[in-house]
Amino acid sequence: MNYKWNFSQVTPLRIAILYGLVGWLWILFSDRLLGRIETNDQKLLQLSTFKGGLFILVTSILLYLLIHYGYKTLQKSEQALIKDRAVLERYRLLADEVLDIIIFISPEGQIIDANEAAVKRYGYSRDELTNMPFSKLRLPEDHSTVPYFLQNAPKGMQFELKHICKDGSVFPIDISAKGATSNGKPIIISLIRDISKRKEVEAEVWLEKERAQVTLESIGDAVITTDVHMNVEYINPVAEALTGWSNAEAAGLSLESIFKTVNEETGEAAEIPIVRSLREGRVVCLSDNTALINKAGVTLAIEESAAPIRDRENTVIGAVLVFRDVSYKRNHMKELAHQAQHDALTGLPNRLLFNEHLRQAIAQAKRKKGKLAVMFLDLDRFKLINDTMGHNLGDQLLIHVAERIRQTLREGDTVARQGGDEFLVLLPEIRDELEAASVSERICGIFAQPIILEGNEIYISASIGISLYPTDGNDLEALVKQADTAMYYAKEKGRNNCQFFTAGLNIKANQRLSTENSLRKALVRGEFVLHYQPQVDLESGVIVGLEALIRWNSVELGMVSPEDFISIAEETGLIVPIGEWVLRTACAQNKLWQTQGYEPVRMSVNISARQFQEPNFIKLVQQILEETELDSRWLELEITESIAMEKGETTLEMLSAFKQLGVRISIDDFGTGFSSLNYLRRMPIDTLKIDRSFINDISTGENGEEVVTAIIQLAKNLHLKVIAEGVETINQRAFLKDRLCDEMQGYLFSKAVPTEEAERLFATRQTPMPLRETTDG
Repeated sequence: MNYKWNFSQVTPLRIAILYGLVGWLWILFSDRLLGRIETNDQKLLQLSTFKGGLFILVTSILLYLLIHYGYKTLQKSEQALIKDRAVLERYRLLADEVLDIIIFISPEGQIIDANEAAVKRYGYSRDELTNMPFSKLRLPEDHSTVPYFLQNAPKGMQFELKHICKDGSVFPIDISAKGATSNGKPIIISLIRDISKRKEVEAEVWLEKERAQVTLESIGDAVITTDVHMNVEYINPVAEALTGWSNAEAAGLSLESIFKTVNEETGEAAEIPIVRSLREGRVVCLSDNTALINKAGVTLAIEESAAPIRDRENTVIGAVLVFRDVSYKRNHMKELAHQAQHDALTGLPNRLLFNEHLRQAIAQAKRKKGKLAVMFLDLDRFKLINDTMGHNLGDQLLIHVAERIRQTLREGDTVARQGGDEFLVLLPEIRDELEAASVSERICGIFAQPIILEGNEIYISASIGISLYPTDGNDLEALVKQADTAMYYAKEKGRNNCQFFTAGLNIKANQRLSTENSLRKALVRGEFVLHYQPQVDLESGVIVGLEALIRWNSVELGMVSPEDFISIAEETGLIVPIGEWVLRTACAQNKLWQTQGYEPVRMSVNISARQFQEPNFIKLVQQILEETELDSRWLELEITESIAMEKGETTLEMLSAFKQLGVRISIDDFGTGFSSLNYLRRMPIDTLKIDRSFINDISTGENGEEVVTAIIQLAKNLHLKVIAEGVETINQRAFLKDRLCDEMQGYLFSKAVPTEEAERLFATRQTPMPLRETTDG
């Protein structure tokens, strides 16, 4: 059994008892022992004296050791006490200097101690605090939670509560509690923070947020907020109504997915201003003509702006988009603009809008060195009808006349009401005065049938005066004035007719009518013939194709140039049967040459806009190829650039259908229209044909070389053949060859020749074509 002396149990009483017991046992046993050992009294006395001294010496040593140990222990205890007092003082100072409240609580809920902050905040003295249960600091309604607190606080707790002071005032606190041990006994330490100011700030922030929320939900504008990545964070009720997305659905989605905008006029996607606002860090307002396509697909005209949202460091952390439905406003503005520029009775443009259209047409004609016509139309004897039948029927008559004129005109033409019974007509981009005469005849023709008003047949006619730009004037005032003068001349000529401003133009107009009648007879008489112009490979100089060109050998007029009758044929619709004849004749002749043993070449045939618009034109081409037994790869249809661009997707479908037949497609007069590169790259075409006007400009300083080079490069990039027409000089040929143009045609090689001469050209097809003598220029 191990026994360890515990010096902590050495006390003064125990030392005295131990000393008395040891002394008594020493005397008792030593005297008896000496009595047995020595019987001599003298020696026994001496031994007793020695024994007593030895006892005193031993007990003195023992007493010294005990006292020395006790003294050392006392010194250590005193030093530890001093150290503990210093530590306690430091903790006391720390606790008292801390701004937060510190309270020590017994497991029974009694306050053991508290720091100076607690004394100051609660208003109790330290003695009062340390003699009261901590529950007294709580509101009465919170007393029921005290047992739960005492049970769970030793494990650690943190929560918010309200405490009450000595004076009855209440303040909010954030309390953190944790168990600890003091002098071997468990206690609870509560660290309490007064959060009155924080609660005030939170209340202010909440109030501001509530105000902002109420404002966002009550204002008439739609609001969408996003983060810096344009992900939706919030949309207000107005935005929900306009976009069709609820706040719950939209939150977290990209802004583009719920907010799709387009340009009202073009239909193209419009930039959302929030993109620029985030990128540039500033307020951005939207341009006009923007519309929102909501979730249901409904289009709404809107106005919008965006502004960045910044944090305290001025860093952009998001953006806010504000927009409103302005459909009514925009429609109203359009209505006002329409009313300001249109006649209230007929709905036609008024003089103000007509002048604007005429001004633009003159500017365009100047740039293109083109022509335009202005017509001044006055109803004959309208005043008599108005006075006889009443102004109400007179107004209805004007409405019917306006509609008939509008339906007669071409797309792009403008008819306006000058006032009363006078109308103005603008024909932009006409080829010549004959085209203007044709339109005027159609307008006069609308009055051949009576107008039925309230059961009455009303016959009326019109007198028309025509002025031409630039022949009769260079500004709108002069052109309108000259047309007005010509109209009065038409009145003098007996009304119900059309007169140009000059007598010479009247002669040409009459010639046009004669030409039209002769064209109708020419189809019956078979007066049309085809000439063929060779298309030559630029590198080898051999013939690779022919272009079929119509000629009119009139009995009355002699040989008529296509420039003098093609436009009339197009306007009257005669171009459709004439074009069919050209196509059938060219295919039959090409097949005949192949049958006769000539090497096959492609045959190019020009197709007019009227032909191309015929619904059965594709079937007609297929039928002609079958009838003539010509392989489709030897037929090339030439359409103008304007025809190719006119109807977008419809044109693409038609061209694709021709490609399925195996027919080649060529774009004629390329560069004179306004091609869309997007459509051009999608078109199933084979050849671009450079217009002769650009070839003529080569070496003249008119940018011809740059334009031709650009067209050739474009064709190469699109993997198309390119052919230049109108080549007349050696310089032009050298330039085109240097620019890698594929083919060319023109007087430098051969003019368009009859069938017999074309056959003689076939004899030299495999050798370079001889050049005709010409003057470079």
